[in-house]
Amino acid sequence: MTKSLIDIFNLEDDNLFDEVFVAYSDLYNTDKRNYEVWKHFYFFLWTAIEDAPSSFQDKINLRQLLQVMFDEGKTAFADNADFNFIAGYTVSIFPYEYGDYGDLEKEGNEMLLKATKLQPDNLIYKMVYLGSISDVDRQQYKQVEIDAAPKVLETFSGTGTLNKYFRQVLYRLDKKAYR
Repeated sequence: MTKSLIDIFNLEDDNLFDEVFVAYSDLYNTDKRNYEVWKHFYFFLWTAIEDAPSSFQDKINLRQLLQVMFDEGKTAFADNADFNFIAGYTVSIFPYEYGDYGDLEKEGNEMLLKATKLQPDNLIYKMVYLGSISDVDRQQYKQVEIDAAPKVLETFSGTGTLNKYFRQVLYRLDKKAYR
């Protein structure tokens, strides 16, 4: 029986990599055009590079599968702002996992810019894009961090690896100072 995303998120919380992989594979293979499934499956694979045992990574050929998922996402969701944010973020953080480091780092940053252009009012996309620019105005960036904080908590309030990760890395305010 195919598991729901909520069921899979519970498995993720328990670090059951094999079960998570099988559940995501089953769900993804039934509907490769479902962006929510692609997003969570792709992100699980991306975090597995750091979190999963090497035996798991070798068994599923993780790096090749991650590249396949990235390419399928570009084909299916190229004009989706959230796709450009998620894929652009992951590629810009670990470009060497996808192939030619220089080209992919640039592609990741271009995807972050595209997400911002597709949804110019999205403060999360703006914050991450500005954070990718080396000569950004620090005062402008700090203000966007403050403005984006409530949106980060709202957007990534759910369960699962993706929400937990982005809540942790994108909520950049001292919780005491923000009350």
